[in-house]
Amino acid sequence: MGKSKGMRRKSRSTLSKRVREKGRIPLSRLLTEYDLGDKVVIDINSGVHKGMPHKRFQGRVANIVEKRGKAYVLEIPQRKKSKFIISTPYHIKKHQEG
Repeated sequence: MGKSKGMRRKSRSTLSKRVREKGRIPLSRLLTEYDLGDKVVIDINSGVHKGMPHKRFQGRVANIVEKRGKAYVLEIPQRKKSKFIISTPYHIKKHQEG
């Protein structure tokens, strides 16, 4: 049998929650409105599978480019190109400057 190459493989420590973080998601995180051009940090919530970005983008800082329905389109600058990711508000939080 071949090895699994799924999206969540080798992600036990990345996508697991600490004991005090388990349970419901705070409403303030869901109700936060983001403006175009805001900087956000991709912080994957493993309890919500819908709209989850790939685990390689965990902890990356991104710019909000547009809003699509309930989700946001994020731009992550790379060396030569930019990556565009669609993510729901469950998996992003505001970037603290400084």
